[in-house]
Amino acid sequence: MELITFDYLFFIYLGIFFLGGLVKGTIGVGLPTVTLTLLSFFFDIKDSISFILIPVILTNLVQMLDGKELKSIFQQTKFFLVTSVVFVIPGFLVLRAINSNTILLILASLLVLNSCLVLFNKIITIKKHTSFQTQFWIGVLTGITTGVTSIYTMPFIFLIQSLKFNKEKLIQLMGLSFFLYSLTQFALFYSFSMINEKVLLFSSVACIPILIGVISGKYLRKVLSEQTFKQLFNYMLLISGIIIIIKSNI
Repeated sequence: MELITFDYLFFIYLGIFFLGGLVKGTIGVGLPTVTLTLLSFFFDIKDSISFILIPVILTNLVQMLDGKELKSIFQQTKFFLVTSVVFVIPGFLVLRAINSNTILLILASLLVLNSCLVLFNKIITIKKHTSFQTQFWIGVLTGITTGVTSIYTMPFIFLIQSLKFNKEKLIQLMGLSFFLYSLTQFALFYSFSMINEKVLLFSSVACIPILIGVISGKYLRKVLSEQTFKQLFNYMLLISGIIIIIKSNI
């Protein structure tokens, strides 16, 4: 498949990457969710995941290093981080084994669930969230989900809500975990020859509109409240998830 051809689809892809960057720049999360959801209408979901890995690695590396809480974050979440990164591997093996339609349905179901929780303001916290046992099992489920769908926030979001970090620390936590996940995924995709030169070129080109989107998102914060943007973002994901489910069953 020719990935970079300068027709109207190419500009649609640029728009998708820009939108993903815009969301990332505004709320610090959402780049894989937005881009995967929209790219799935044009590409196989396994290919779509491979396209976004380089931009996700780079943007989250910057986000991870932009703060002073890295040591504290690791000390408080080390059991979760280590477990979730390790369990990306069996999740990836599941991705390899099952068909793309099944992956799309899982991804869409997670989008609908996550969006409904946010839109209905359902905050789920976990007791003893710093214990090894709790972080281990959340890490297992998050790692497998990440490996299969590249949706990094389920059920990670429940640990995030339980930790009650301030905004700066929370954004750095997400940068650290998402950087580790995407780096692990890249190593796995490359090892299994699921990334080639064309994919690397396409993924590298995608970094440009994503970077512009991230910068624009930081300015958007000043004119649009984060709460309003999150609501619009989750409505978009909810609608997209429902459309994917319907499309997958036609």
